[in-house]
Amino acid sequence: MRTLTGRGRTLVAAGVAGTGAGWLLDEPAVTAVALFLILLPAIGAITVRRSRFALGSRREVSPTRITVGGVADVELIVENGSRFTTGLLLLEDTVPATLGSPAHLLLDRIPSGAQRSQRYSVTGFERGRARIGPLSVVITDPFGMATVTRSFASTSGVMVVPEIVSLGSGGATMTPGGHNDTMFRALAARGDDDLLPREHRPGDDIRHIHWRATARLGELMVRREEQAWHAAITIVLDDRISAHHGVGTSSTFEWAVTAAASVAMHFLRQGWRVIVLTTSGRVLVQAQQPSSAAIDHLMQAFADIRPIDAAMVPELGLDSDGTAAVVAVLGRLSSEDAQVMGRPVLGFAGCLLLDPGPEAHLRSQGWRVSCWHRGTSVAEAWSRIAMSAGVPR
Repeated sequence: MRTLTGRGRTLVAAGVAGTGAGWLLDEPAVTAVALFLILLPAIGAITVRRSRFALGSRREVSPTRITVGGVADVELIVENGSRFTTGLLLLEDTVPATLGSPAHLLLDRIPSGAQRSQRYSVTGFERGRARIGPLSVVITDPFGMATVTRSFASTSGVMVVPEIVSLGSGGATMTPGGHNDTMFRALAARGDDDLLPREHRPGDDIRHIHWRATARLGELMVRREEQAWHAAITIVLDDRISAHHGVGTSSTFEWAVTAAASVAMHFLRQGWRVIVLTTSGRVLVQAQQPSSAAIDHLMQAFADIRPIDAAMVPELGLDSDGTAAVVAVLGRLSSEDAQVMGRPVLGFAGCLLLDPGPEAHLRSQGWRVSCWHRGTSVAEAWSRIAMSAGVPR
């Protein structure tokens, strides 16, 4: 797109007015100067129109994943592939509101075959995914009379994830697997015949049949010996709009997301199998080991989660096979919702609760409860329910 600048339009207007005045006053000198004023913008427009600058550009963002409030550096690199030196370039890079405001940068003239770069930064104001770009380059003639705009189609992605809060050593003694596993030693102390049986399923090895439980219950039961070696934690995140208040990063939902993500990362790094559910029945994450792929998947899930208009599902699936701990991060609960939060049969059950109303009911069901509000630190809320050495009740 080619257009006259403000300076060019001003000179054209002055030239037109001067030409009229010189003609009316019969002053050839005035008319000549006025015509010259009109000629300068015309020359500028012709210059940029005939420009054949072959410009290339690329954008480098580092890092591409930042936490809320974090900063990423953006480098714009423009290369001149033509035979002519460019004039002064104005770079205009599109930046979404969740990362800041559009970038306007000046780039000095680029000789033929050379490249120049400019840097700016973006800030993750809101959790989620965003794209930077496209880039527009505005080329101006040497007199600043006219411009031509070249646009590029490429964009760069940035993911804004919740902050991962360090939870200290809470729960660190319950490392799954091996002879030092607290849960394993607690189960083993009960004796082989008391290893919590479950119903027989197609494909179960006959050697795992728990004969004493089978005789007592009248149906095939098998030992859940694998539980000690593949201990899992289930994390429940309250994603109901009605359960939260506030907007943006100061909302209670954002606090809940930060807490759930921090607990999930805490146990994933310790080798636990992590399952993240929502109160609306969605499965956000199922991570088996602390690999880079699993961590990326977990952070992507927490970057994308949004509250929805839904009720709490009647069955949350807190007693999935191998679950040794459940942590629920909840907003406001009605008495009916509190009834849904039945304590799991086995293991630790901790609850971070926004509304203290149903606290007594949850405690009576065996939950460890920590009430919170938007000003409560996640580490402080977690410390009130953190698992200590030995198997928590």
